[in-house]
Amino acid sequence: MEVQSEPRPADEGRAYPGMRFYRGLMAASGAIGALLFGVMALVICIDVIFRNLGVFSISWALEGSEYMLMAAAFLGAPWLVYTNDHIRVDIVVRMLPDVLARLCDILVNIICLAISGIIAYEAIVNLLDSAEQGGVVLKVMVFPVWWLSIPIVISFVLLTIEFVRRMVCTVMRGRAA
Repeated sequence: MEVQSEPRPADEGRAYPGMRFYRGLMAASGAIGALLFGVMALVICIDVIFRNLGVFSISWALEGSEYMLMAAAFLGAPWLVYTNDHIRVDIVVRMLPDVLARLCDILVNIICLAISGIIAYEAIVNLLDSAEQGGVVLKVMVFPVWWLSIPIVISFVLLTIEFVRRMVCTVMRGRAA
C-alpha cells in the first residue's frame, strides 16, 4: 500500500514575499524544540551516570528537564503543524470527494485557528499578569514565573499564524496546505 504524503509547505511558498523568513522561523521553532529534547536527554544521562558512580549529582537536572520538556513540546508544535508531521486522523476525509474534503479542511483550520488564537491571547494576558505581579519560582532554580509563559506564547502565536496560512492555501489553491 502506497502512502501519499501531503505537499510540503516549505516547497510551495517560495513565490510569496516573507515566506523565506516564515520558513526560517518555523524551522528555528522545530530546531530549538529538538535541541531542548537532546539537551534534556544528555543532562539526565550524565546525572544518572555520575550519581551512580558517586561522583556528583546535578542538582537542577530534574527540575531543568521538566522545564525543557514543556518548552520543547510547545516550541516543536508549530513546526510539526507546518510540515504536516503532526498527528492527523484523516481516514474519513480521504474517502470524501475533493470538494467535501476541502470544506472539511477549511472547517478544521477555522476551529484550530480559533482555539490557537484564544490560547495565544490568554497566554499573553497570563504572561503580562505574571510579569506585573513579579512572582518568582523558588525551587533549585530561581527565576521569574512569567518566563514559563514564553514558550506557550510563542507556540500559540505561531500556530495561529500557521492556521491562517493553511486556510489561505486551501482556499487559494484548492488543496490542503
